[in-house]
Amino acid sequence: MSEQNGSDPVASADSRVALDPGTRPEVLAQIAEGRPELRVFVAMNPATYPGLVEWLATLGDPAVNAALASRAAAPPAPPQVPPPPPPPPRVAHGLPSTIATAAPTADAVPLPAEITPAPASRPRRPGRVVAMVLAGVLVLAGGGFLAHRLAAGSSRAPASVVTATITVGKYPTGVAGDAASHTAYVTNSDDGTVSVIDTRTNTVTATITVGSSPVRVAVDAASHTAYVTNFVDGTVSVIDTRTNTVTATITVGKYPEGVAVDAASHTAYVTNNGAGTVSVIDTRSNTATATITVGRDPVLVAVDEAAHTAYVTNFNDGTVSVIDTRTNTVINTITVGTKPLGVAVDPATGTVYVPNAGDNSVSVISAR
Repeated sequence: MSEQNGSDPVASADSRVALDPGTRPEVLAQIAEGRPELRVFVAMNPATYPGLVEWLATLGDPAVNAALASRAAAPPAPPQVPPPPPPPPRVAHGLPSTIATAAPTADAVPLPAEITPAPASRPRRPGRVVAMVLAGVLVLAGGGFLAHRLAAGSSRAPASVVTATITVGKYPTGVAGDAASHTAYVTNSDDGTVSVIDTRTNTVTATITVGSSPVRVAVDAASHTAYVTNFVDGTVSVIDTRTNTVTATITVGKYPEGVAVDAASHTAYVTNNGAGTVSVIDTRSNTATATITVGRDPVLVAVDEAAHTAYVTNFNDGTVSVIDTRTNTVINTITVGTKPLGVAVDPATGTVYVPNAGDNSVSVISAR
């Protein structure tokens, strides 16, 4: 990510940030709004999403139009972010409702010769870092098994092999399992679907249509329910895992990303990345009952049911918000590393693990 941790990403942005395919979609929109001199570079960014491209085309800026024309002339590239819904009608100030008012530049902005658009790449997705952490856990588990084998007198290490490859939808990002029903659920961000996998046969048994750009999923096995965050919609899809149908759609905050379930208290927690909040959902009524303010760009959330605590990683703060789930209040804010993404809790020891994408580290928190 190009935006600076602990500072205003728009005020500190330069042409490199505006051109970087890794810059978050909402930050690109804010730069286009508040930094007219950088619009030409946003227009050149291969990761600029279609809705923002359309808005830039309405400004009538010759330099921006030239940059957009160069995009059209370039060979088609895979989509960088899920296509947003069609832009809403123009409001009084001539901007989409998701972007505040900003006047177009008066003069064309020349393209610096030394600036070359960065090659297209996928925007940052938290799933990659979480996958790395899970891989580390598997390595540790394998080491323990090897030690057991050596103690038993065998020197042969167990072989680690891929036993199956399952084709799902486009750009899968999140996964959660239901051990009791031998089922896994995978969110396909570019499809707007969830793939249902039979873990005994490693086959896809159903595909469920949810909202726009689903990114994370959590399963409440006791109530036979799965909860899916739809990043572009600002909603959570509720799935009955017995029938594989969507039974409710809950409106939460802007850009919902992480989701975790506290089965004992019939509650789900959803991080709203674009709002700096966490929505609290009553899973019996499927309604949002509270909104908790946390840090900047909250990403993922994990719940320690026994300790009545939830932990939220705040990407641009370098912090973790600690929530008392009995009162839905933030009781502590813990400084960790740079750009924390994933979070996992070991309830047996009260230990929390947070991978920090910005400094290649994992922070270990003693919750007790």
